[in-house]
Amino acid sequence: MSKPSKKKKGSLQEIEQGELTHVSKKKVPYKIVNGWDLKSSLECDTLWKQGWLALFKQIQQAEPDETKQNDILASISTEDIHWDWFKKAVDSGTDEFEWFHLYADGKPQAACLIYHPEASALEPGDIFYVEFVAVAPWNRTSGLRPREFRGLGEIILRAAQRFAVKELKLRPGFCLHSLPKAEGFYMKLKMVKVDGKVDEQSLAYYELPQALATKLMEAS
Repeated sequence: MSKPSKKKKGSLQEIEQGELTHVSKKKVPYKIVNGWDLKSSLECDTLWKQGWLALFKQIQQAEPDETKQNDILASISTEDIHWDWFKKAVDSGTDEFEWFHLYADGKPQAACLIYHPEASALEPGDIFYVEFVAVAPWNRTSGLRPREFRGLGEIILRAAQRFAVKELKLRPGFCLHSLPKAEGFYMKLKMVKVDGKVDEQSLAYYELPQALATKLMEAS
């Protein structure tokens, strides 16, 4: 397998662009940027935490009962709320990692960090491992307000898959350990749950087979 070309730390490249539909039905352009960038990670920390705070205030205003507030919170995917994107960037700036940020409306809407190469557990060949992937809090189902944008998790994973095949010379396919509330999303992608590969946090291991990864990559 040929080695990927080395990029200068901090160099960024726009790898994909397209159009999203906002909840208001307005069409909004987006771009996906690849590259190690502390500023992008800081924006995720700052803007997403502001988004979480706004959501928590909305829950308190909509429901004064604390038990019901907790029920609402339990229905939202908040398992990654403690993630420190800046620290992850500081710790993951070497060549075996690749960063992706999806920007729309002037702010990061989704982020993804992958590690490569990773041996497939299902088929021969090297794939990549998804260290972290998340969408901004305003793009998550809460029951209180609609998501601003939909489908961003799949969009950014598709872009990472295309990049991995084209630039990193990996075969189609990727794997990850899933947070419990995210397992439904990966099942919708038809990822395969592989028994016996839980991590130290007892998180289940999922892998997308080559044929399905190729279909994902070819989707518009």
